[in-house]
This record gives sequence, C-alpha cells and structure tokens, in this order.
Amino acid sequence: MSAPTAALGTEVLDVPAYDGARAVMSHRPYVVHDVEGRPLARLGSAGRLTQFRMAEEAGRASRRMRSIDDADWFGLLRRAADRVTARLDSGDLDLWLRALSAVSGLPRRRAARGLRTAAQDLARMEEILAAQSPDGTVAAYRTGGSGLGWSWRPAGRSVLVRQPGNFPTINIEWLQALATRRPVLLSTAAADPFTPVLLTEELYAAGLPEHGVSVVHGDAPALRRLADQVLWPGEDVPADLPPGKVKTYHFGRSRAVIGDRLPVDAWQRLAREAFAGCGRLCVNMSSLVVLGDPKAAAEALAHEFAARPVLPLDDPRAAVPAFPDRAARDSLALRIEREVAAGAVDVTAAATGVPLRVELDGQAFLRPTVLLVDPGSSLFGTELPFPFTAVAHVPRSKAVAACAGSLIVSVVGEADGLVRALAEEPGVDKVFAGDRFDRGYHPCDPHEGHLADFLFKKKAVLPGALA
Repeated sequence: MSAPTAALGTEVLDVPAYDGARAVMSHRPYVVHDVEGRPLARLGSAGRLTQFRMAEEAGRASRRMRSIDDADWFGLLRRAADRVTARLDSGDLDLWLRALSAVSGLPRRRAARGLRTAAQDLARMEEILAAQSPDGTVAAYRTGGSGLGWSWRPAGRSVLVRQPGNFPTINIEWLQALATRRPVLLSTAAADPFTPVLLTEELYAAGLPEHGVSVVHGDAPALRRLADQVLWPGEDVPADLPPGKVKTYHFGRSRAVIGDRLPVDAWQRLAREAFAGCGRLCVNMSSLVVLGDPKAAAEALAHEFAARPVLPLDDPRAAVPAFPDRAARDSLALRIEREVAAGAVDVTAAATGVPLRVELDGQAFLRPTVLLVDPGSSLFGTELPFPFTAVAHVPRSKAVAACAGSLIVSVVGEADGLVRALAEEPGVDKVFAGDRFDRGYHPCDPHEGHLADFLFKKKAVLPGALA
C-alpha cells in the first residue's frame, strides 16, 4: 500500500488499483471517509480499457505461473505471508488498521487478528491445496496429474473473485484460487478495499509473476463479462452471470442442535462460535435448534453473550462490530423489534439491561442478541452481521428439516441418530459433533465443496496426461 499523503489535510492512505504489478491511481480518486466525514483513503480506479487489458494479460499469466516448480511457488507464497506478519509485528500497518476499523466497523485488534490469520493461511497453502487435489499432491495443479487415465486442467484462463468486506480472513478464497496458479482478477468491497491491496503488494514484492493478480475497487461489470469464471459471495448473483460460470461462496446460515447431556463448557464454546470474526462470518451460529427446553437454552447462551459487551473499537477487548451505515443498523433493529412485538423474547435485554441500539464514541452498534422465537419466525435461520442467535424449540422428528440450508450444523450433546441423518441431508454442508462440535472453519475441510473442483476439471488427454 502506498505511503500516507497529506493531500487532503490529514493522514490519508493512497490505495491504488493494480493492473498486474502496476499501481493505478487516478486524477479523481474516490475518497473514503469515516463516520464523522473525515477522509481516510483515496482509492485508485481502473477504467474499462484497463480492465480489458487486465483480463487479456491474466489469460497469458497462467503459463508463467505453471512454469515455476512447486518448491519455489509455495516458497513465494510463504515469503509474502512472512512480509505481512512482519509488518503487523512492527506496527507498520497501524494506520492501515485504523482505516480498516473506521470503514468496516471492526474492532481494531480483531481486524489485526483477522489479517494475521489470512497470512497464516497463505503460508500453509501447500497443505490446503494438497487436501483438494485428486491425487493428494500439489504437483497436479502444475502438471495435470499423471497415469490415472485423466488430466486435471484449469476450467478457465482467468477467474474474477468478488471479495466481500466482512472480515479479513475471507480473503482466503482468492488466495486459494491464486495458489492453484489460476490468475486472479479481484474486485474489492467498499467495507474493506485495504486487505486485498496489502496482500497483492506483498505477493508482488515476494516475486509473483506479472498479472498473477489485478485489483479493481468496487464492482467491475467489464471483468464479470471478460473473466472465464467468477467466484461470487452470497446468493445475490448479478443477472448477467450465467449459472455455469459462477460459484457462490460464504453464504452461511450455520446452526447448532442442542441435545441431551451437554458438555459443561458447551455454552461458553457456543458463544465463542457466535462471536468469531465479530459475528460476521459464514460459520457463525445464527440459530439454535433446541430439542428440549428453549427458554433455559436461550438464558444460558444469553449469560455468555452478556460477558461480551459493546466496547469502543480501539479497546483491545472489543468483539462487537459497529455499523458505519447507521441506516443499515436501524433497519436491522426495526426487524428485531417487530419480531419482539409479535411475541419473540429478547433474552439478552433481561440478561444485560442494555438496549438493543447502542451509541458509543459516535458509532452505532447493536447489542449482541439472543432472541427466543417460534421456529416459523423469519429470523430463525437468518444470518445477521453481528453476534445474533435465534433460539427455537423443534421436535426431534423435525430437526433435520429445520437444519436444511445450513453451511455448518453443530450437534451439541447427545442426539441419537441425528448426526447420520444430518450428514445425509443434501441441504447441509458440514456436520460436527462430539468433542469437535465447535470445529468451525478449517481451511483443509470441504467448504461448500472444494474450490479446486470448480477451478479445475478432468479431461481425457491422449496419448498421455502430461501432453
């Protein structure tokens, strides 16, 4: 990331777009402000002609990336990760973290931890990709595999990744695509244009071949059209993307099923799952399916939520995000308040004595919330961008149906037969039970399937797979 400039009368970051390794700023950059209207950063913009060149050059970069042997390639990724970690340790990214916190509403220390985790994931890409390879080796991404009657080849020359701004760890999606030696066209989110640029700069500094990554801030309809494949966050896919070209990711709606004879630390561990990534991750537990007494379950969880209050974003203990868009905060609050008016119980209101809407240091928050609802409530099974869990009683006979559409289902305690039934439910992606019910995200696990299965496909290539 470029050095701060005083061009706007205060410390303002220059955050360029990247046409390959070339930083692109414009004469009229888009200026990002904090909630008090002070400028924080200037974003470079890349016009359509530049985007056309990005897509064209990405198609040529793949061969250069595949020509690097495995030891050098993964060594390059580890060097980039080490550079990010070293800058975090030295305090060199403090200004960057302040800007990220102000724009995204993330507590500063949590944002730093998320970036550190993204760097750690980048450093272990060899292990992550081996878990996805059809022959268990990372060489298959370079050679196509051998001697198995098929050749594993890229399913396109370039891939556009629309990067969400929920939390820095989510950058693992495009880092995985890059690690498979697929050139990446990256479009950043308004809530976090910083992390993708920082990682891109350190990758090029570590030796990434030209046009391995290009970066555009904001939506990039030209790249949507030009890229061979697209990774899109959530389920609101633009109408101009054909279904066969796009893979959606990180749409969440994870749940937990509360059975009998719970571990003594169950509620503490469940609360930790709800607050992971400040409640903005797809693995956050958004709903509890309670086979027994839902009121007791909601009160036990609310007791743990109460131990994690709203704090200023620069407090090292802070775990609750702010809403830089106050209207978005108020819209979510109104939705919860309507449910309460219809009969739902805000259990955390009684446990904390804190109102749902919190104002602190000029920032708008929602108090972490446990809501006791009817299973037919529109909020049961809905993922909200802060620590929020809806709790409902569901009879054992309907528990599997109540979990359909979940990324993760955590089965807590004893629930005879449910683990097998949930594993066979097509609408459930992951099932964790026993002592590993709170496994959450692990980069080697299938996560909405394996990304490599979208980026590569098996072909019959004769006379040999190495052709």
